[in-house]
Amino acid sequence: MTDYSKASSAKTEIVEDCELTTFPTKGHKPAVEWEYPEFQCMCPVSERHDQGIVRIKYKPKDKILESKSVRDYLRAWRNKRNWQEYVTEEIADKLYKTCEPEWLILEIEWSPRGGIFAKTISKKGDRDGD
Repeated sequence: MTDYSKASSAKTEIVEDCELTTFPTKGHKPAVEWEYPEFQCMCPVSERHDQGIVRIKYKPKDKILESKSVRDYLRAWRNKRNWQEYVTEEIADKLYKTCEPEWLILEIEWSPRGGIFAKTISKKGDRDGD
């Protein structure tokens, strides 16, 4: 059994060497929804892989995220150690800062571990006007 007594000092990592690409909306601003079913990162204590389905929803303002670069960014998390809750915020922050949309919602539905089903959600911007 994994000893979580030192969890508060566990080393965490983020993806730093992956560039996200955008292109201009040119007046086209549909709400965008993506689902990436192969997401993985690692628990910083047990070093076991956490797996989940990433769902991204956003309303572009001036820039649209290029999907291949987002996929590559999500793949880059595979061997990074981080808590599920932190990963969700890190990804949402990076996407939001890159494309500066009206709003963005990032959700990860995690595969169960230890009999617990988890879902983490991060919301950025103001969706009220949509």
